[in-house]
Amino acid sequence: MPNYTYNCPNCTEFTIRQSMNDNHDIAKCPQCGAEAKRVFNTIQTTRMDSKLKKRIERGQEPRLVKGKDLPKQQRQPNKNARPWMTGH
Repeated sequence: MPNYTYNCPNCTEFTIRQSMNDNHDIAKCPQCGAEAKRVFNTIQTTRMDSKLKKRIERGQEPRLVKGKDLPKQQRQPNKNARPWMTGH
């Protein structure tokens, strides 16, 4: 089971082991019982290539993307009426 880190508003950060099937947005603080929000920590990237390091650190924080902000994709017409018969 993976470890998840949370920030309690009354105490400090704490890390708990949870199943991947559990809710990971909030958890109860083991000391005071208050609801704590999940904290996203970056991995250790001190000895990595700078380009790879920037790419990893950019991907650590989840981004919220709305459907209207996605680029529009045009559908390509299917050139083969029967794709399973290509080359015949």
